[in-house]
Amino acid sequence: MNKKGHIALGAAAGSAMLLTGLFVVPRTMDLDGWIPIAIYAAAVITGSLLPDIDHKTGTVSNYIQFSSRKRRMLRSLTLIGLVIGITLLLLTRWTEIDIPSAWRQSPPLWIGTGLLCLALSRLRSLVLIGAGVLLLLAYYLYNWHWIAAFAGLSLLMVPLIKHRGVIHTPEFAAALSVGVWSFAQAQPEVVTAGIYGLLIGWWAHLLGDVFGAEGIHSLFIPRFRVALRLFANGSWAERMITRSCWLISAGCLLFTQQERLLYIDGLHYPSLQHLLLLS
Repeated sequence: MNKKGHIALGAAAGSAMLLTGLFVVPRTMDLDGWIPIAIYAAAVITGSLLPDIDHKTGTVSNYIQFSSRKRRMLRSLTLIGLVIGITLLLLTRWTEIDIPSAWRQSPPLWIGTGLLCLALSRLRSLVLIGAGVLLLLAYYLYNWHWIAAFAGLSLLMVPLIKHRGVIHTPEFAAALSVGVWSFAQAQPEVVTAGIYGLLIGWWAHLLGDVFGAEGIHSLFIPRFRVALRLFANGSWAERMITRSCWLISAGCLLFTQQERLLYIDGLHYPSLQHLLLLS
């Protein structure tokens, strides 16, 4: 499933959770009541794309790296800088060639420029490794929740793993869910809203991958794979499912908003959550 499909499926799942009451909707109509909803919606969209952080050219990865054209240019500049710098260094140290003073002093500049371009061409890996190290340090130095160490190790691992690998397994999602859920219990409403949205979006992403040909596999039993093969990426069937998800999302949001208005008007009709509990 492509980016549009994952976002649509995440929106449908997130809206359904609002309708069922599994995520509590603030009943007030003021700004403070809408802030958790906005954070929840943004987190659902983020979570529906985040598992593809293991895809080197995926949507999430492209936010933390330069375009492919610029990366190619940076790699070319890396080669040029290193070749010129090392050549000048060898000429000044091991030959008697008369080289202008400015060029004699320039090898560190050329080599440094080459290394900088190399780092920029690998910006995605640097960002992921840096974020992972910071989370591990926060866990060790400030006694953060264990989910910080889990997230830190995961980020360090991402540059080394293939797409649809560990990050796309249900076991990883389950461990992540347990960690962030336990972390959310002691957090304010706005943080909890973001955490719930992230989890819903993450699981919706895995569900979307199940529909495709590649599917998802188990971490502990790699040969066990679930792939319904209902459509190919970008196919007509996927576009229809994407549109259906947006219609479902709009319908759920409409009913959720109607329930909010009835509550504010003093008409306390039973919500879908109450009906589900009664049944």
